[in-house]
Amino acid sequence: MSEQPNIVFFMTDQLRRDALGCYGNTICKTPHLDRLAAEGVRFDQAYTVSPVCSPARASLLTGLYPHNHGVMVNTHIAPALSPGLSPDLPTFGTLLKDAGYALDYVGKWHVHQSLTPRDYGFDRIEAGSLGFEGTTTLKGKTEILPGSEINIDFDNGRPQLIAGLNGAEEADTWLAQRTRVGIEMLRDRAEGNKPFMVRIDMPEPHFACLPVERYASMYNPAEIPQWNNFEDTFEGKPPGHLRKLLEWNLQDKDWNWWQQVVARYYAVITQIDQCVGDVLAAIDDTGLAENTIFVFCTDHGDAMGSHGHFEKAGTMYDEIYRIPLLIKGPKRWVKPGVVTEFVRSLDLMPTFTQWGGATVPDDIDGVSLKGLAAGNPQPNWPDSVYCEHHGEVWGYQSQRMVRTMRWKYAYDPHAIDELYDLAADPGELINLIDSPDHADIVTEMKARLLGWNDATSDIFQWRWVRWNFPDPVSPSDARTVSRLTA
Repeated sequence: MSEQPNIVFFMTDQLRRDALGCYGNTICKTPHLDRLAAEGVRFDQAYTVSPVCSPARASLLTGLYPHNHGVMVNTHIAPALSPGLSPDLPTFGTLLKDAGYALDYVGKWHVHQSLTPRDYGFDRIEAGSLGFEGTTTLKGKTEILPGSEINIDFDNGRPQLIAGLNGAEEADTWLAQRTRVGIEMLRDRAEGNKPFMVRIDMPEPHFACLPVERYASMYNPAEIPQWNNFEDTFEGKPPGHLRKLLEWNLQDKDWNWWQQVVARYYAVITQIDQCVGDVLAAIDDTGLAENTIFVFCTDHGDAMGSHGHFEKAGTMYDEIYRIPLLIKGPKRWVKPGVVTEFVRSLDLMPTFTQWGGATVPDDIDGVSLKGLAAGNPQPNWPDSVYCEHHGEVWGYQSQRMVRTMRWKYAYDPHAIDELYDLAADPGELINLIDSPDHADIVTEMKARLLGWNDATSDIFQWRWVRWNFPDPVSPSDARTVSRLTA
């Protein structure tokens, strides 16, 4: 049996962790992903380091925070300072290729305006969105059924399509097309003599949510319960939180309206779940299961009505940053169970690299999950996670966040900082940043944030910025000096 496993990596776009049954959702139907979680490893505290597609995806490829790889905002919008990720940086694609892997890529890219996955180690590519549409032979269909549209109307009279129904045959949809090509790729690689990676990357369930009728009919919008933080008043919070609501013209949308949208979102997720099931079945059918690791992840989440918001950028709530991460594979690599340690999507880069027998670069931010996935305790693992946002729709901005199991501190130099007690307030409704009773907590969380800043060579280096922080506490020292209660 080869010591280099095959790796099948299934990626989605803008998928809320709590939309999956294995993460507690009782409405959305995800039987294949739930089985994947039951038979493999479910990471319960997985986070994206950025809420925006291009930075998050570049971090996943390189194992670097956005401030270190330089892709700060989406590559297709005006404020982008570069066309995308430098091909000179090591990626898991280039490292696996050098280790003897054959690599295939199908689906969304969104890491560079003109360079493709081939420039980052992949051999065969089939596209479909954001980055290299011109190279694709895929012909997925979207035929919006008249009268099914759910729009947000703006003052200039222009509607923004949010959801609806796709009248195309299920087999002709983009989801089915990409899945079919990915399966063809892995079946072809199964006939070869090289270890391989197949990456299947879906642009869904990012809006517009357009499921086919078979999945849409599974959901009665009236049965979808209201999010516990839907009715956020934004009192004592950064002004941008209310501004985000107003920019999307959502101030008058009640839960009855949102139920229609969430129902379509869930329907697309169930269609994605079927695609995952098809890929897992193909792995079994080809006899690859004994030497293949399957990884399911997403780039970031979606507010989808939480706090009344839509989309992702501009806030640092868990609906956006906390993501699903599931891994299944042979027992020599994967021990079924639940991992409660904080992990990041950028940790997949050194994980893939280490699984493949390649050398992990010394100068990356990511840490391999190989040990955690195998059920091996990892001493001195960080008890917090650090995330960042550099802007998107409104141009550049600077936000940082550090989160422990109980506390979250968000730093915004242009607005109001935030502190949330996630044990008492899991919906992040009450900002405690100015509470005298929590002054010591704020001090420690600021020290932790500055410690992460220094450990990752982030931007807070100017002395007059640092003078407003307590002395930094590094992630490696935080457990021993913490004053935080559990």
